[in-house]
Amino acid sequence: MIATGGVAIGTAALIITLSILAGFEDTLTTNLVGFTSHAVIGSYGNRALPDYPSTTRAILQRVPEITKLTPYVEQQAILRSPHGVSGLTIKGLPLSDTSLIARKRIIEGHDLTYALSGDSLDPILISKATAEELHTGIGKAIAAIRFNEKLRSREDILSNFKRFRVVGIFETGMAEYDATLAYTTLEAAQRFSFYSPTQVNGYEVMTRSIDLADTVTRKINRVIHYPYFAQSVFNVHQAIFAWIELQKKPIPIILGLIIIVATFNVISTLLLIVVEKTHSIGVLRSLGASSQGIRNIFLTEGITIGVMGVIFGDLFAYAVCALEAHYHFFKLKSDIYFMSSVPISIELQHYVLVSVIAFVLALSATFIPAQIAARMRPLNALRFR
Repeated sequence: MIATGGVAIGTAALIITLSILAGFEDTLTTNLVGFTSHAVIGSYGNRALPDYPSTTRAILQRVPEITKLTPYVEQQAILRSPHGVSGLTIKGLPLSDTSLIARKRIIEGHDLTYALSGDSLDPILISKATAEELHTGIGKAIAAIRFNEKLRSREDILSNFKRFRVVGIFETGMAEYDATLAYTTLEAAQRFSFYSPTQVNGYEVMTRSIDLADTVTRKINRVIHYPYFAQSVFNVHQAIFAWIELQKKPIPIILGLIIIVATFNVISTLLLIVVEKTHSIGVLRSLGASSQGIRNIFLTEGITIGVMGVIFGDLFAYAVCALEAHYHFFKLKSDIYFMSSVPISIELQHYVLVSVIAFVLALSATFIPAQIAARMRPLNALRFR
């Protein structure tokens, strides 16, 4: 039971560790893609891209790997309510692009397609953190002042002033990004930035797979020219992806130590059984049992330990992962880890890989005790008490 428990704990620890690592990577990648897509096209000095419909056609024709090209307008602004002030970036997206808007995880209110009847104010989505900072909520009006270095008088402020209606509040768990972004419609952002209906200052690029992001970025950069450029999500959030890779580096050491402990646990348990059953082994040999027969007894016991340990370990790991994925028992600081709870990604390949490794190691660990038992001489074994 102790040996089986050791294999089970080792197996479960490996699977849970791999599930958490995969969960971190998947959650961070999903959240980051939700903010910026697989790649983005921008410009130096935040210059407007003229005649974006024709630019869109040219890029799509030259880069067939692109599945979606979404224009946007970003404008730095100061949001103000009667109870607070917050500086952030207002991002305008087309109303038709509901997929990107849906990924903002609206926790209260509606998306940008919602508008109050007869309301002259444009809709805006703000984060939970921004709503708390401004002490505002759904249906409230907030003022936005377009950031401009030339703001020197009351008239300048009024010319860069616009009011919005809060229609929804979102929360992604990535506090650092939630607090710096608000969303409105593309048309509202164009008016706020004094752009014409055919001007934007960037595109969000979606490809068939995030693995194509770097390849598509290089192709786009061959199509567009200075002052415009394209960046993949791996470049935009380079520090975060470097952090993910750093998390993976110590894992082989940790997994190796767990495997070694589990292996020695099996060896030590079977060796103790050999010592305890030495007299019995001598009796079996004296009655005609062969060395191979004695070896098979301990190999069978080792296989039983390995199989039962792997099964119990898999079940325990799945139970822990499923409970954490559903109830989120273990909380994280979102301003540090970019998520509010420990993420879990339950993948079949982790269970298969760890189970095979654990079983092979448990089986290999039985050969040493089995060989020792098989080589015992009957007379010496019978004398052992």
